[in-house]
Amino acid sequence: MKNILLVSLVLFFSINKIEAQRRTQTIKWFSIAAKAGVGNSVFLNSDIMNDKNVEFDYLSLSQSYGGRFTFSYGENIGFGLEVLSSSYGQKYTVTNLSNDTNIKKLKLKALDLIPFFRYTGSTGGYLEVGAKISNVKSIIENNSTSTLTARNDLILYYEPSYTSAMLGFGVALYKSERIDINLGARFAYSFKDISPYSTFQIIDDNFYTPDYFKVAKTNPLSAQAILEVNYYFAFWGDATCGRGRLMLFN
Repeated sequence: MKNILLVSLVLFFSINKIEAQRRTQTIKWFSIAAKAGVGNSVFLNSDIMNDKNVEFDYLSLSQSYGGRFTFSYGENIGFGLEVLSSSYGQKYTVTNLSNDTNIKKLKLKALDLIPFFRYTGSTGGYLEVGAKISNVKSIIENNSTSTLTARNDLILYYEPSYTSAMLGFGVALYKSERIDINLGARFAYSFKDISPYSTFQIIDDNFYTPDYFKVAKTNPLSAQAILEVNYYFAFWGDATCGRGRLMLFN
């Protein structure tokens, strides 16, 4: 009887010790997400913004869609990579010396790669920082003046890629063990001049010739509302032998 009681006590404390260790272990989560964003973009250029013959539009459409992969350490710390197909725009209303008006719209399409760090709070709110590497795929120009031919070689005057600093935050609209639906906001700004060629100016197109002593830098800025659906597809668990292994959800 004493032997049975002793064995029972040993088993009881052993099981409790194992469970306590499991509770203190940090689980590593793996997730993928589909996401889309819409908002505003501005190609900041002090020359154009201060030109009395140009009305610089601060509201131009930007859009993004794609996906991301995230590795999360515990419930709070996450590292990941996003791949997004994006477009950014800028609108100018130009009045020339003959008092004629042309509305010029510029649209830049890019493949964005975004490595990021994300901190998620206990209630589902998150803060993220990262770098947005934009690989320029095309630049399209549209003019309201029918006699002005759109230039097809604009991409030659822009950097093939540029990097922006990214900051974002958001909240969880829905959260479960496997699926999160998040809504947030994201801002990105490039300190790099995306059109560094000293002789090129986007509004110098035979309709209006600006008289600038020095061509200013063009720095893209964007702000978007972001919706993402996140799915946890696996985690790194501990096997009975003490070694970790990747466990996929059914």
